[in-house]
Amino acid sequence: MKKIFVFVLSIISFAAFSQLPSGKIVLKKGQHFMVESKSDGTITQEMMGQTMEMTLENSTVISTEVKDFKNNNYTITQTLTSVKSKFSGMGQDKTFDSDKKEDMEGEAGAMYKDKFNVPKDVIVSNEGVNITPTDTAKTKAANGANAMSEMIGAMGGGQDNVASALFLVIPAGKKVGDSWVDSTTNEGVKMKRTYTLTSIANKVATVSVIGILDINKTMQIQGMDMNTAMTSKINSIVLVDVVSSIQKENKSTTDVSGTIDVMGQSIPITSKINSLTTVKSL
Repeated sequence: MKKIFVFVLSIISFAAFSQLPSGKIVLKKGQHFMVESKSDGTITQEMMGQTMEMTLENSTVISTEVKDFKNNNYTITQTLTSVKSKFSGMGQDKTFDSDKKEDMEGEAGAMYKDKFNVPKDVIVSNEGVNITPTDTAKTKAANGANAMSEMIGAMGGGQDNVASALFLVIPAGKKVGDSWVDSTTNEGVKMKRTYTLTSIANKVATVSVIGILDINKTMQIQGMDMNTAMTSKINSIVLVDVVSSIQKENKSTTDVSGTIDVMGQSIPITSKINSLTTVKSL
């Protein structure tokens, strides 16, 4: 009997301290987070027999608050508080810093006037699914304000998606070495991700993610149709809090190749983007 008791106790202790994933997001109303994202990369395009290379750097800070929890859904408020970017290419060097008044009043600042320091509520289920934003009209206006911004966001895997930026829900019962797959399709954008749980230690899981993003859609820029056909391969290493399902860190490399058809010309494009997103509890 004593041996059986010790065996049962050891099983209970293992379950308690290994913190196996529950398959749910677990947050508290009033929790605050700071989401910092940094990316840099190169874009190469061929046009009229010439090859042009552009370099980009970008960093953002988003303040996040858990506003409410009801019917297994979290209402989360996000506020973009800082944007810094650098661009070099086509004989130009440009910088933008949201902390500078002259930058916010310029052409680049116009892209952010409906987004910067404007709280946006989104709803995420406790299983990590993005639900329709509560302020649909405002969100559509912000997302549709700049077609090029939309394309760049899609190339990067849709960083405007709060569920993908903040959380990675590991299905309940998954063990080290297990893999799983998910996929989404929306308006000419298809994403397939393959996840592998590589380790769990000190309540933090390491997950390897391989994503394939296909974009085939038409957008308008300055009254012109731009047909985009691109494929991105995204390799990520993600550190996840197994109790809350919050991504503590997401380090990714994205390789992009494809074409943009505009004004009767087909422009081949390749790109390599490195990004790092961290989520810190406040």
